[in-house]
Amino acid sequence: MPFSTVQREPLINRLRLSQLALLAAMDRTGTLSAAAREVNLTQPAASRLLRELASDLRVVLFERVGRTLRPTAAGRALIRRAVGFLAELDRTQDEIEAIHDGLVGTVRLGAGVSSCYVVVPTALKLLMEQSSEIAVNIREGAMDELLGRLRTGQIDLLVGRFGHEQDLSDVKTEDLYRPSVVAVCGVKHPLASRRSLDWDQLYEQPWIFPEAGTAMRSAIESHFRKTKRRPAKASVESSSIQANVALLNSSRLIWVLSSDVAAYFAKLGALHVLMVEQLPAPGAFVLAWLVGRRLSPAAEKLADCLRAVGTL
Repeated sequence: MPFSTVQREPLINRLRLSQLALLAAMDRTGTLSAAAREVNLTQPAASRLLRELASDLRVVLFERVGRTLRPTAAGRALIRRAVGFLAELDRTQDEIEAIHDGLVGTVRLGAGVSSCYVVVPTALKLLMEQSSEIAVNIREGAMDELLGRLRTGQIDLLVGRFGHEQDLSDVKTEDLYRPSVVAVCGVKHPLASRRSLDWDQLYEQPWIFPEAGTAMRSAIESHFRKTKRRPAKASVESSSIQANVALLNSSRLIWVLSSDVAAYFAKLGALHVLMVEQLPAPGAFVLAWLVGRRLSPAAEKLADCLRAVGTL
């Protein structure tokens, strides 16, 4: 009987958690042997699980290419759902454990690096003041990586700044706020004592350029085109905030940064915000969640706190 017949047995009756765990491990590791080790199976046992699964479903899930297994379209669909299903189980376990510990829920938040200095801490402070019984797990990383985790259910909410090239067709986004762009230097830089500067003077200094492809790089390149000038020397290309702050104070470099993050580090005495015209924001910090996935009450509460940050 073909898999597509109306009388087919429900999928839930033909799947085992061990098979789903193996598929999710293959997605993470890329090979059957590595996936088998991750889920504590021998490779023959893992191969048998995949054969039984394909036989039960009556579809081809993998094809052999050389010495590796490559998932078919059906295999990719099942792997994607396996990852999402196991992520939902993990979230359920977190919620149950939170309830056992006297909490009312757990939220998994993905945070772009620059949002971890102002947006996220401020929102968490509000949340703790209003709902101290909610637990929050934070995953910091690149937006592309976090977007993938949002789609597979490994995180509930995502906050950060997206690039123009990212596909957000299945993601609901909501602007939080748009901080302007400022030029910064180390606290002992010769220009730090100047009360008035123009961009031409900054172009004469060596720079740290934001990484190519980032929103901040697009913003500064737009300014270069507008002024028809650019720095004579860019010693470093980096979007690592911590590394760049350290570099500013060990060399005579200029860098551009979101005004809110720059103010955070300036308050700590870690950098100096130069007295030069600020540039328009390259894009908003946004709050994102997956279309069609209902947020838990705890996630909704955190989302409200993130929205509140944009109005402060």
